[in-house]
Amino acid sequence: MHKTLTTQIVGSYTKPNWLIRHHRVTSHASDFWRPEHEVLSEAHDDATILAISDQERAGLDVITDGEQRRQRYDTYFFGFEGIDNETLGVWSMENRDMSFIDLDPDVEERLSEAMTSRVVSPIKWTKPITLDDLKFLKCHTKRLTKMTVIGPLTMSVRLVNEYYPDEESLGIAMAHAINKELRVLDKEGVDIIQLDEPDFHFRHDAAIKWGTRALNIALEGIQATTAVHMCYGYAMIGDKHVDPNYANALAAIAASDTDQISIEYEQPGHEPDLLQHAGDKTVILGLLNLGRKEVESSDHISNRIRAAIEVVPPDRLHLAPDCGMWFLPRQVAYAKLRSLCLAAECVRAEL
Repeated sequence: MHKTLTTQIVGSYTKPNWLIRHHRVTSHASDFWRPEHEVLSEAHDDATILAISDQERAGLDVITDGEQRRQRYDTYFFGFEGIDNETLGVWSMENRDMSFIDLDPDVEERLSEAMTSRVVSPIKWTKPITLDDLKFLKCHTKRLTKMTVIGPLTMSVRLVNEYYPDEESLGIAMAHAINKELRVLDKEGVDIIQLDEPDFHFRHDAAIKWGTRALNIALEGIQATTAVHMCYGYAMIGDKHVDPNYANALAAIAASDTDQISIEYEQPGHEPDLLQHAGDKTVILGLLNLGRKEVESSDHISNRIRAAIEVVPPDRLHLAPDCGMWFLPRQVAYAKLRSLCLAAECVRAEL
């Protein structure tokens, strides 16, 4: 990837109201999807084509499928052998630090009552989960492509462990299974593979103890450019504040074999000093606050890029929203992306 300050989304793009019931995002309800089952595949295709088109029209350099086929970025990968998705268990919030977020009361209530799938036997990868998604994406864009897969730490702490002796053992087993998924995508031909690891932040204790090792296992042998995304959670969960532990978790990712780190930066209000903790990694900088519908001006984004360049040189800096965009109205999401691309063009012209 020779172009400096390339633009991309983190993974998900806005999901149309005709496709999903947004308020069902955290449930295991069968009525999350609006289209009837016999037309759901066609609806997924149409929504994906729409997401690709919007990214290209906005001017993004790297394109994803918008994750239009996923109810959630994590549960999409609960298809590994060894996971019981029928009889759920209580999702424990123990050791999960969210003190840096003023949680919306509805979100706090949902988290306190959250149920999740159970690990009941050895974790095994048996078939590709995202391969067809990548093939569809490559058929509908000629630009660089990125596919996103959940990371091993985040996957592990979002399940009820009823088989492995401890959380670390589950995480390492998960990393080996995820590696098999990544190798399939790599062989098919994808430009960037991104692991989503928000719980490197929420569970920085585990990140420091075994998270880096799990990342290296998951990324072993991958030839495509690799990235790890770490955030504060979806923008709609509440107001966010700078958390000092974010820098420590960032350093744990920087110690791994990943090529790039995707950082939430704008909504919590981070400043360029944070970027020192990324080491010599390429940084994908989150410059769009997805917690508000107001569209950032290209001047504001340009100034944030210029300040970041003082710490991370432009050949190691790429640009994105903070996190997934799928809770925003489509016209707002598109306008924010367009402003990001205009800012990138402006700063590139100055270099």
